[in-house]
Amino acid sequence: MNSTVFDAFRCLNLLATGNRAFGIREIGRELALDSAKVTRLMQTLLALEMVQQDAKRKYRLGMGIHRLSASAIHHSAFYTAALEMLEETGSHNVSIVIGVLSGNQVVYLLHTRGGKSIARAIGNYESWPVRDSVIGIKLLATLSDEEIINRIGIHDYHLLQQDIEQARQHQVFGKAWAPGDYRLACIIPGMQAAIALSNIGGDKVNIDTLRQFLISAARKISGESLPPV
Repeated sequence: MNSTVFDAFRCLNLLATGNRAFGIREIGRELALDSAKVTRLMQTLLALEMVQQDAKRKYRLGMGIHRLSASAIHHSAFYTAALEMLEETGSHNVSIVIGVLSGNQVVYLLHTRGGKSIARAIGNYESWPVRDSVIGIKLLATLSDEEIINRIGIHDYHLLQQDIEQARQHQVFGKAWAPGDYRLACIIPGMQAAIALSNIGGDKVNIDTLRQFLISAARKISGESLPPV
C-alpha cells in the first residue's frame, strides 16, 4: 500500500466529514500524522485544487474535489440506475435509503426521507453508528464474526449478534425499530452496499410486497437481470 496516497485520502476524508476547517496541527492530531507530512500533503492537494485555504490558513475541501464528485456521479452506472429506480417508484411516505459501511459507521449515499424530491435524495452523505441502522446490520452480516468484532468491538457485537444471525438467514432483513417504523434491508448484488426501506407503518402495508420491491430494486441497481415471471 502506498502510504502517501493512503494518508492523502485520510486527510480528504477528515475534511469531508469534519464539517469545518482544519489546521495542519489539528489534522496531524486527528490522524496521528507528523505535521511536516501533513504540510506536504496539503501543499500537493492545494496544487490540485482538492483543498483550499481560508484567511486563517486552515483547510477545507476545494473546488477540485467537487468537480471530481460531480463527474463521478454523472458517469456513475450506480447513480444512474438508482435515479431511474426512484423515478419509476415516485414519491411516497416510505423512505428509500442506500448505504455503505465506513469503519463502524454507515454512510448514506441516497435517502429520500419519505417523499422528499429525488434531487434532495442524492448526496445525503450522513453517517450513523452501524448499530443504529438496518443497513449497517445487513452489511455486517456479510462479514465474518472476527471481522465484525474488529470493526465494532466485542460489546456492540454481542448487542447485535441476534440481529446479525437473522440478517444472514434472510435475503431481506426486517426489524421493528420503533412504533410505526418497521425497516427492511437487502444487499445490492455485486456491491458492498445495501438498500433499505424505513418509516414503514407495519399495520398499513403489505410487508411481503415491500420485500419483493426491495429485491427487485436491488437487482435493477446492480444490473442483474430479473428472472422471467
